Amino acid sequence: MKQRQHKVLDHPILGYFLLAIYVSIFTSIGGLIDSLIARFLPGYGVEMTVYGRTAMTASGVGYAFGALLGASIFFFWFRPNFKGFLKKKDIAAGLLMLLPFLLVHYTGSVVSWFEFGIGNVLIAFLRAFAPGFSEEFMFRGLGIANFMRTIKEEKQITTIWILSSVVFGLIHILNGAVGADPVAAIIQSIYAIGVGLILGAVYLRTGNLWPTIIGHLTVDFMEFIRGDMSKSGGLMIGMGIGDWITIAASVVAVFLAIRLMNKKYYPEIMELWNDKWSMNEPAKD
Repeated sequence: MKQRQHKVLDHPILGYFLLAIYVSIFTSIGGLIDSLIARFLPGYGVEMTVYGRTAMTASGVGYAFGALLGASIFFFWFRPNFKGFLKKKDIAAGLLMLLPFLLVHYTGSVVSWFEFGIGNVLIAFLRAFAPGFSEEFMFRGLGIANFMRTIKEEKQITTIWILSSVVFGLIHILNGAVGADPVAAIIQSIYAIGVGLILGAVYLRTGNLWPTIIGHLTVDFMEFIRGDMSKSGGLMIGMGIGDWITIAASVVAVFLAIRLMNKKYYPEIMELWNDKWSMNEPAKD
């Protein structure tokens, strides 16, 4: 069986950015579901001002649905060569890799609850589905998988690991354009690069997006419970003690990521992804 090709996506770097845009389109479509939910669930939507224009926005489970829909189309396009993003295998192993980072981050979030109070827990949980699913598929899931489909040399793994982390981090600067404190947005962007490094490392090492989705969703859920973020729709309006602890969590993430991505593991990573992109029928979990 010949492996299915795609003229545009066969360019690894170009493919990464195009797939990020592709997922963002589907999340926007899913946003229509969130807008509908906001009509019936008070607090689900929030007013944001962008370049002087104020509008009601909502993101949550609809974004997650859109991301999953886009990922499903990608999966079926390359099926049966591609074994998929979401597997039962290695979920526990991936979460264990993330655990030190998660524990420090959760600590920072709890401290922030005492600083800023607590908002609606249900709304926080529903909102956390947006970054937990959409950002994982947008910045890691499809782009990294496609990149690993196209490369032939182990040293290229470093490129996608760093690229995906930097892009993930820099995109958070845009929060400053929609109401976040500009300084906090820059700090959050630098912090997010560190988080991107650990999430990317875990995905590359396991080939499974579930650990990064669970980790990302729970981290944002813990943050969205905060009284200040609950009112702003998840935007940082200042830096408290808890925020500096989460910055420390990012430092822990960088340290863990560097260890996980030691070049001695590159042959293992290549073998894993070559298997995920094999021309055999998908293996059962």
